[in-house]
Amino acid sequence: MRLVYEKPALRWGEALPLGNGQIGAMVYGGADCEEIDLTEHTFYSGEAEKTANQEGAAEAFQKMRKAEQTGDYDQVHQEAEKFIGRRENYGTHLPTGKLYIKYQMGEAVQEYERGLELETGKVWVLRKSDKVRIFEEIRTSHPDKVLMVSVECSGKMDLKLWFEPYNQEGGMKPAECGIRFFADAFEMLHCDQKCGVHLEGALKVVTDGETESDESGLWIRKCTNAQIYLAMETNFEDQDLSNMCMYQISFARCMSAAQKGAAEVTRRHEEDMKQFTGGARLQIEGTDSVSEKIPLMFQYGRYLLFCSSREDSKLPAHLQGIWNDNVACRIGWTCDMHLDINTQMNYWPAEFSGMGFVTESLYRWIEEKLIPEGRKTARLSYGMKGWVGEIVSNAWGYAAPYWASPIAPCPTGGVWILTHIWEHYLYTGDQRFLEKVFPLVEEAVEFFLEYVYQTESGEYTCGPSISPENSFLYNGNARQISSGCTYEILMIRELFFIYKKASDILEMPKKEKDIKISEIYENLLPYRVLENGCIAEWDHDLPEADPQHRHTSHLLGLFPFAQITPEETPDLCEAAEKTLQRKLTPSENWEDTGWARSMLMLYEARLQHGEKAYAHICHMMEHLLEPNFMVYHPPTRGAGAFDHVYELDGNTGLCSCIGEMLIQSHRGRIRFLPALPKNWKNGKISSFHARGNLEIDLEWREGVFYRAVLKSEIPQNVSIYLEDANCNVRVEKETEITSQDFIKK
Repeated sequence: MRLVYEKPALRWGEALPLGNGQIGAMVYGGADCEEIDLTEHTFYSGEAEKTANQEGAAEAFQKMRKAEQTGDYDQVHQEAEKFIGRRENYGTHLPTGKLYIKYQMGEAVQEYERGLELETGKVWVLRKSDKVRIFEEIRTSHPDKVLMVSVECSGKMDLKLWFEPYNQEGGMKPAECGIRFFADAFEMLHCDQKCGVHLEGALKVVTDGETESDESGLWIRKCTNAQIYLAMETNFEDQDLSNMCMYQISFARCMSAAQKGAAEVTRRHEEDMKQFTGGARLQIEGTDSVSEKIPLMFQYGRYLLFCSSREDSKLPAHLQGIWNDNVACRIGWTCDMHLDINTQMNYWPAEFSGMGFVTESLYRWIEEKLIPEGRKTARLSYGMKGWVGEIVSNAWGYAAPYWASPIAPCPTGGVWILTHIWEHYLYTGDQRFLEKVFPLVEEAVEFFLEYVYQTESGEYTCGPSISPENSFLYNGNARQISSGCTYEILMIRELFFIYKKASDILEMPKKEKDIKISEIYENLLPYRVLENGCIAEWDHDLPEADPQHRHTSHLLGLFPFAQITPEETPDLCEAAEKTLQRKLTPSENWEDTGWARSMLMLYEARLQHGEKAYAHICHMMEHLLEPNFMVYHPPTRGAGAFDHVYELDGNTGLCSCIGEMLIQSHRGRIRFLPALPKNWKNGKISSFHARGNLEIDLEWREGVFYRAVLKSEIPQNVSIYLEDANCNVRVEKETEITSQDFIKK
């Protein structure tokens, strides 16, 4: 599990990623000057918005609803201007700055290698000239909260270290540790350039040489080895925290690591990495070059999430995980927590691949940041009880409607992210956890009990709202807001389903509203198939403004949810496939991005179309992969940018798809190898997790299931499906299954 290169990185998409849930680093490995892009996961511009919900928004929403019921979408659009949220100091995540290490090589480098080793969480760089050999190792330690650079030289040499901030608001100066550096998260595109977190950092060196620091940096002279420790802290959680206090926290971390020594810091780091390596494992013997890379791409997605989000991270992974390419933060959509696909996709690999612990920071953010702001939005923008989350959010839990009417209202972003809590229960069976989070589900239900309304036919609908981030044509103009969007209906259906199931599991006393919830759930607008055979996106037949737009929100009932399945709704599966093919025809017009391509492959995996899912993987590997194997979002017609934008969700989406192709466990069924392509000839998976608190090892040979071992801490009966055969088995601790155990239907 290594990435190896024979040349230094010249750009961000060639650098190698490290992260510990607080510090992110992109290592370039320059020939004679190391360059490390630094990020800190709470380094955000902006502040908590005090007036994000527009005054009079609740009244405007009711006027939008009345206009929509007459079919006047132009009037709906006009009223929406009085509803949309305010963006004053919304902010964005920002790069912190760069650490440079200049080596006095003397002569040109003649031998060079750099690489990333996933299993040990380490980047190494080898530089060699006629006179000197320098070997460098870089780690970001989670136990010690430091970035550590270890340098070994074949002879005595000089080197210099310095920090350059992202903007003009930071700098460095000599200090007792070596270097004290500082930065302010100020910018003016998403903020007023006056508010944002402050960061203080420390850099400490342990060496056999001589050190001297001045305003330009820190010199190390006549050394054969050096260990460099770097730590950072911000005032994100405590605005009253003094600069000196933040520096002292960073200084203490550096000193503690230095006292332990490089060997002990490395040992503790590699022990921590076992949480990653102890999860899901995959081997594939393939028949083509892409197949051979599948295990690496699978583990790389897990690795990037593990680096970005840990159990004690103060915030969940943002659009770019824990890193920042300095592109997303300089365009309109910002580097934040998008709730219409991206944050959700970031975390999809967590549970099934044995890393459920990385979601803890997400759950804290939902409960402590998003929901308190969502209560304000429910009351002020809708005039209703409960809480909502809209299409985007940030470090402070922004939950107001988006500040432009084309993508607001959208009150189900909070529902979607909340479903991750239910998934955690499904995978772990942790009833105490479910009991703790149930009030969050119940409070979300409170809002949607008021939000839905009954039509003359007796069915329940909702809105007006949008289907992220699509448009339809009305009177020759692109319009977005209507009632009964398929996306919103399926989200409400999922929320009410979770509430009903969780209530039964927890044996909650029945309340009067439970009768209403059941009535609404059973009478929500059903999925609708258009004359062209596709699944309808809206509760009207107006044409799409962009039929090949990257968003496919109306298909989320297929994945990540399981409202549409080949076993139970074959007609809707056929309609979903026609919808996908229409999106892709002609192929050159499809708005291709990393996460959108991941969705295509995930849909096909759920439809059990292994070859189609694999074709999407091959396309991604060929067209959407940076040299450092990070999946990117190219500039597209609907989401313009001046360069490729890295998004964590492209890698985690691919990882999730690989898992779905091999094991599926929704709707109370476990399915082995549901979308196995012919190119994956032989293979083995270990420690894959299934809903129901099961762990699975599985092997296939010559494209055919060979054997599996199911593990469960609690004895349970399990239904397993393999193509058109079925096996019912009692799992107690470890139970082996072979192909002979399956009976044809």
